[in-house]
Amino acid sequence: MQKNKVLEIIASPLICLFTYAGLSKLIAYQTFINQLGQSPFISKYAATIAWAIPAIELLIVLLLLFKRYRSIGLYASFFLMALFTGYIFAMLRFSEQLPCSCGGVLAVMNWQQHLWFNIFFTCLALSGVIIQERKENASPAVG
Repeated sequence: MQKNKVLEIIASPLICLFTYAGLSKLIAYQTFINQLGQSPFISKYAATIAWAIPAIELLIVLLLLFKRYRSIGLYASFFLMALFTGYIFAMLRFSEQLPCSCGGVLAVMNWQQHLWFNIFFTCLALSGVIIQERKENASPAVG
């Protein structure tokens, strides 16, 4: 299969995930900020995080939609998913209080399920980064 098609297949679920996650946080903004305020690790930064995360998620969607910026979008997807996965791991390992700040369908997952969900999407984004890098390195130099 052509690398461009594979990259589109990888980008599509990431676009769906970040669109859904970003919009659901904005739609239920007050709930989202309240839940962030309950987190022992990030409560001090809840107000900033509550607008920054959905904005970043929706920016990543835009980057993934356009082939010209897809590489940046894949790197950003990987970084953000790795950050979220690390946060969930830390919460499971070191926190007795586990408030969920996820919206919609993701809110029905328990923390273990959410960890595996995030690991899957982190690996998906990493696969996209690797394929994109190989594609760019295989392309002849212009100029």
